[in-house]
Amino acid sequence: MGSSRREESNRSCCTWPRILLLVILLAVAGVCVWKFVPWEDSINNVLGAVPIPDNNSNGGGTNSNIAKPNTVETASPTSSPMYEFIQCDDTSGTGDCCNGLEGICDLRANEVLYATLHNGMATFEDGFLFGPNHKYQLESALKAGYRGLNLDLCNCGGETIFCHGICTLGPRKVVDVMQNVNAFLDENPSEVIIFIYQVNNDVDQQVDLNAFYDKLTQVDGVIDKLYIHDDMDSPWPTLRDLTNPAVNKRIIMFHYNGPDCNLDPSACPDGLHLYYLYAQDNEWSNDSIASIQDTTTSCELKQNGINRNWFVGLNNFISPPSQSSAQVLNSYSAANDYVDTCSSVLGTDINFIISDFWSEGELPRFTQDHNTARALQRRLV
Repeated sequence: MGSSRREESNRSCCTWPRILLLVILLAVAGVCVWKFVPWEDSINNVLGAVPIPDNNSNGGGTNSNIAKPNTVETASPTSSPMYEFIQCDDTSGTGDCCNGLEGICDLRANEVLYATLHNGMATFEDGFLFGPNHKYQLESALKAGYRGLNLDLCNCGGETIFCHGICTLGPRKVVDVMQNVNAFLDENPSEVIIFIYQVNNDVDQQVDLNAFYDKLTQVDGVIDKLYIHDDMDSPWPTLRDLTNPAVNKRIIMFHYNGPDCNLDPSACPDGLHLYYLYAQDNEWSNDSIASIQDTTTSCELKQNGINRNWFVGLNNFISPPSQSSAQVLNSYSAANDYVDTCSSVLGTDINFIISDFWSEGELPRFTQDHNTARALQRRLV
């Protein structure tokens, strides 16, 4: 018995150093792989392999008969957008350019269609490696022509950050993101950006919008550009009003799933508008392309409190995120059919087409053509 115990003791003494050494080697190997593997070249290979969900009514499996459109990525982190969103003539000197177009400045903020990122912080490039909503950062999406940003607010260890579900999975710092957005707006003085924040209190701790506002104050110029809509019953300003250099209120912010501003106004800083006081949107939990393309149901808007319908959003993505599905849903023809059909069914303009994998399809070009048509229609009325 004594000999047996000594043998077990010896084996234990020898085993633990080996396990520790193995852990250290795996950690070093992991760091080396992360640092030296060409991730940028691997993104297309990894995400491009995601199958298109079945177009049958049950939403399951895959369907090899679904045609994949020949789309060109709008942009990548290392190249300029294929489609030039800002089409204004800088040499004309008219100063009549708003959100990339001449002739739409007299449209109100709630009369414009905005290509909008769903979960814009959850990108493969930012380290969100499992089920990302996008390949590339939201900063590149702004250059490509996206003017709506849906972002999740989290309180992780007492710090307000942008994250999606897990504090340590691809988080973005608020100050870093807003510095980049502010720099973009400074470089493009005719552009207006709308933020739609989802307050996520389930990640770690409860989100404090005042603490988030404090983060915004740390970026010079952001609060100065923040538009405040004082009266929910009054019309929204035109793009010309917002982009007027003497006014320069080119950031509009909404939030939902957080504090009720009606019950506790002090919980909602000025400029952080309660989304469902001003907006409505449709169902977001679609599991197939077919469920979105079935506009008999997908156009139906949900009731979320006091909906004034100043703004209307269409969720244009499936869950879980699928790049291949985004190729279909973000195509020009699919987006055009979706927006036009729902606008007709609802009898109102659509403002946000909210999508995954912004680098797929032609949503910026579609929104420009759509806004041009809207402005022309307004002038003819």
